Amino acid sequence: MKSMLNGIADSLNVQQRSPTVAPSVGVPQPANAPKHTKPSAIPTHRLESYSKWARVTQGQHRISAAQVAEQGLLQVQQLLKQLQSQVKQSLASNASEQTMLEQTARSKLIQHKLSQLAISYDSKPLVDHQLNLISAARPAARYSFSLKSVDLTAPKQRDERLIIQVGNQSTSLILPANKQPQQLLKNLNGSLKPLDIQATHNGEGKLIFTSPKSQWLQIQSGILMTGQGQRLPAGEPRTIKVNEELSWQDPREWRFGSNAELKQAIAKIAKSLHKVELQLQELSDSKQKILQQLQQVSLKKDGQLELESTMSQLSNLMQPTPFSLQVTSLMAQANMTRSQVSSLLS
Repeated sequence: MKSMLNGIADSLNVQQRSPTVAPSVGVPQPANAPKHTKPSAIPTHRLESYSKWARVTQGQHRISAAQVAEQGLLQVQQLLKQLQSQVKQSLASNASEQTMLEQTARSKLIQHKLSQLAISYDSKPLVDHQLNLISAARPAARYSFSLKSVDLTAPKQRDERLIIQVGNQSTSLILPANKQPQQLLKNLNGSLKPLDIQATHNGEGKLIFTSPKSQWLQIQSGILMTGQGQRLPAGEPRTIKVNEELSWQDPREWRFGSNAELKQAIAKIAKSLHKVELQLQELSDSKQKILQQLQQVSLKKDGQLELESTMSQLSNLMQPTPFSLQVTSLMAQANMTRSQVSSLLS
């Protein structure tokens, strides 16, 4: 279907770029000159069908993606309930140390399954690592990390030029002397923007970076940095190790080693379950809305569809230059009269 629609678009573009004009009377034509034929317009009923098929196909893809996301979230919900039950059991029992270790191992196994879920449609992820449904209005959560041995917003007595490299991308910046952390943070963010990395201070004043998954896959093994002896040793580039900073929404952050950790885990699991239930309802509402839209497309009268197709065709064929100016230009270039131009265009 997509190739069919692209073929139509290409055909219309060729018609726009190469209009056929009949030769002037009295001008001899080569014997082997190809005959120019007026391109036949695409019948309205075909444009109508293509338009309708395109909308129906798009709607079906959206429903399929919603169904895949729904099945994935149902699996997440099931694992969360299993983990909730296991953690509650661990918290309530007065078992031996060996039994507690076994219960913790079972909790970690479920936790691992949650963190390894990959829910996608047409190679596009639908749920992120924090169990959030991904949409155009709600992009995937970014990954957070900190640098192990370097504080780039610590004030220093001399300016320092840094070069930061991630994969094949690099950026350079100057951190001026005797500036406060917030001022240095502003400099840092301006230079990190091309790498799609953002920096901020958390509530404790710690420098935290965030990046999309594509960058994180390269960053997690370290970031290559070159300094001038203030925050980084001068000389050769050095690989700076990073620590991933996990959100409570990420199942990998949950801990089960003590009663205090178990209580915190139960609260986080309950919040995650509530979030998943809301997202499942959101998907159900979205599917219902798309189905109603598809029914409206199917029930539309032919006249209305014809009007929509015709307007779409006109929009694609319209040139930016007004038609009257095109006629004037054609008359001037060919030294022709209005009646001859009208004859050619008819």
